[in-house]
Order: sequence, then C-alpha cells, then structure tokens
Amino acid sequence: MNNLHPEFRGKAQSMTTEAGAAKGLQQMLEECGFNVQGMRAKCNPVCPIENTNCCMAQLLSKQDDFQLQESLLEQKIKERGHICAFLPKFHCELNPIEMVFYFILF
Repeated sequence: MNNLHPEFRGKAQSMTTEAGAAKGLQQMLEECGFNVQGMRAKCNPVCPIENTNCCMAQLLSKQDDFQLQESLLEQKIKERGHICAFLPKFHCELNPIEMVFYFILF
C-alpha cells in the first residue's frame, strides 16, 4: 500500500516467472512501477543508516508486503498454537530466562 504509484497498490505480485524461475530485484521493482535505472543491486557490506533508496534490495525491503510478511518459522510456531516472540540477543533485561538464571545465582 506504500507504493508511490496508486495503480500498483494492493495488487498481488508473483515472485516467479510463468516458467517458475525466480524474478530478479530489478524486474520485481520495475513491475511495481519503480525506476531503478542506474541503481546498484545491493550495498556492500551493508546499507548506510537511515537511507531508503540507496540500492534495490533496500528499496524492496521497505515495501509493506515484505515488512509485514511472517517468516516460515513464525507461521509454523503459530500453527501449533504458540506465541512467537523474537528478543534481542544476550539482553538480560528483556529475556525472561536470563532473569530466572540471575535470581538463581543471587
């Protein structure tokens, strides 16, 4: 829904060609109405902070359909009736199991 071109908003887009081959970044973005001529595929090694249009990978990752898509792991966990919560690595104040370990030691 955040596409700059209203005619492309809310439309489903296939990630593969009719033959079943995966589409590239450039083809995906051009089908969404973005002009990616002269834009590199991906920054090396990572994109600059707070930059939205530095490369095709960054532009595609900022689209709603990519940001709101659940991972396969999240889908499988929820299918079995569990809650999936991702926590920052090694952050004892946000990870409940770390708090239990902390109280056992002291």
